[in-house]
Amino acid sequence: MATEPTRALTDDGKLLFGAGFVFGVMVTLVLLGVVVAVAATNGTALPTTVVATVAGGIVFAGIVGSGLFLLAFPENRTKIPVDDVDFGVGEEE
Repeated sequence: MATEPTRALTDDGKLLFGAGFVFGVMVTLVLLGVVVAVAATNGTALPTTVVATVAGGIVFAGIVGSGLFLLAFPENRTKIPVDDVDFGVGEEE
């Protein structure tokens, strides 16, 4: 029985996975926001903290997901100057 070698995720794979995860969370939060909006239109009083938490989660997930998606492609990485030393690349151990 031959075993297949394990493949490590590339940088692109990691960034696309992260972006997909964040966008999935954002879709879930948008659906939660729709449920909150429907409950509010039915006359149910919702605490401001619930609405603020859902809105904040959607905005945060959108910003992080967009950033990860943008950085997942090499042609976009050249538009954003990043110093390799900030990420520990090129440092001596």
